[in-house]
Amino acid sequence: MYNRRDLLKLGAAAAGSFAGIGSILESQARDFLAHGGKDFSYKTGKIRESKPSACWQCVTRCPIIGYVEDGRVVKIEGQPYSSRTRGKICAKGQAGVNQANDPDRLLYPLRRVGKRGEGKWKRITWDEALNELAERLQALRDAGQPGKFMFHYGRMKASSSKLIKGFLAAYGTKTIGNHTTICEGGKWVAQELTWGKHYDNWDLDQSRYILNFGSNLTEAHTNHVPLAQRVVDAVVTRRVKMVTFDVRLSNSVAKSSEWIPIRPGTDGAVALAMCHVIMNEELYGEPGREFFKFVKVTPHHDASTEEKIQALKEHLAQYTPDWAEQISGVPAQTIRRVAHELAAYHPAAIISYRGAVAHYNGNDTERAIQMLAAITGNIDNPGGRAHGVGPKWHYPHMPKYDKAGKLDILDGFKGEVAYPNHHVSHRVLPVIKDGSQGRPEIYMWYCYQPVYSNPQTGENIKVLKDETLLPFTVCVTPFYDESAALADMILPDATYLERWDWEDNVQPNQVPEFYIRQPLVPPPAEVRDFKDVVCELAERMGFPLGVANAEEFVRKSCELTPAIKKAGGFDFITRQGVYT
Repeated sequence: MYNRRDLLKLGAAAAGSFAGIGSILESQARDFLAHGGKDFSYKTGKIRESKPSACWQCVTRCPIIGYVEDGRVVKIEGQPYSSRTRGKICAKGQAGVNQANDPDRLLYPLRRVGKRGEGKWKRITWDEALNELAERLQALRDAGQPGKFMFHYGRMKASSSKLIKGFLAAYGTKTIGNHTTICEGGKWVAQELTWGKHYDNWDLDQSRYILNFGSNLTEAHTNHVPLAQRVVDAVVTRRVKMVTFDVRLSNSVAKSSEWIPIRPGTDGAVALAMCHVIMNEELYGEPGREFFKFVKVTPHHDASTEEKIQALKEHLAQYTPDWAEQISGVPAQTIRRVAHELAAYHPAAIISYRGAVAHYNGNDTERAIQMLAAITGNIDNPGGRAHGVGPKWHYPHMPKYDKAGKLDILDGFKGEVAYPNHHVSHRVLPVIKDGSQGRPEIYMWYCYQPVYSNPQTGENIKVLKDETLLPFTVCVTPFYDESAALADMILPDATYLERWDWEDNVQPNQVPEFYIRQPLVPPPAEVRDFKDVVCELAERMGFPLGVANAEEFVRKSCELTPAIKKAGGFDFITRQGVYT
């Protein structure tokens, strides 16, 4: 019989044994992490089949490695050769296996047989679906009204965008909606008005200070994983101070050195007040003075640097920290202190996103933030803001229809938006209901949920149900959702784990990284990648695109892109996955 002492001895011996096993497993784990790209079946112990591809769970679209066993995607992890993501992906990316394996996927084309929204469908063949769609599209084109075909997309990037938009141009419609105004339209337009182009990036590896206006950058940025990694490196490893203005205690706030709560939509007032402090106390220094050589502040093209500085001081005189405190709730002394810190710790990264710009005044807020970065010398400098740099793919060009048409329904109601540079697509359905600016005969949406993506859900449903407003609607989706339920025809789309694409997202370190998406598994028998569908539709209507499918488009792009061709072309990139 064991006594207490015997049990303690036995426990100590067992702990020692497990510690030894643990150290071996830890060593093996380190080895696997160092090399990456391998995984083992828990059933057979054998190495699983692996393929490089790309995620599509969010707009960051990280390079990945997918593992296949018994014809199913069983695991997804980061691409070890990617300098952009350092071989890592987030939890949402790893959960992508559920897309391909979802038991509720649409497995064949459907045609409505009852009233719209009634839920009555019949199964049809792809031939039937494409015959009807081609016939309807051809009728509009023959009548000289190709613009009455509206195509509305949510996420459509890189080669998907080039190929599908190539089809739309060859067909002849410019009535193409997006989702940008419910995403980042205010930010983009502000940067275009300021710098001529949009999409910023930050050299966080060399920043000495990070000022964040409303970006949840450790959870949900458009360049999420690469940016989050470098923010954590800066704050944790290099002890860079990160100050975040945010209305709530987000995870990004939790990782910040300092959180400054702010009233919603008032970031612009704080940014202007900080500009006031920088200019009034002449904290801009030589980097800021350099900026004034190129900026237009006065109506006179030949104004001197001193005249420009004086003009900006006068413009900003009204935007004092005390004024901003009344609007934002941020104490004036805090605004002054952060402005002094920003000027003292050069170079600095000044980051913004939806917390600051997703408001009615977001465009001007972003312009104020960009001005703050400029006058402190943090534009196009090591450690500051830089324009996003991505790889430049060369790809097959397609025919364009010289009688293209466009409905005037993409930019909202007349006079509603000052600069609809990226359209006002969340207002498309109300404009269609109004009818004074025209209506499409065919409304197709892809990777989009018009019912729930936009405000006024009840009104959206009414418009989509009304056959007098929208005579024919088509939904392209892998899954049956609230919007698909209101379509006349549903085309089952492949998931991103079953598609061909090349990708072109930006690098945090300004070094372009080429990478591709290739099928980890084939789609179900009657499911098709929509890019393949548009290639066949074009062929049926008599204007072939020059490629038969998405794979051929990617293959030809690899041969046309000098860097990829030199590295080994299509065979190389499908094997390696990435090329930097």
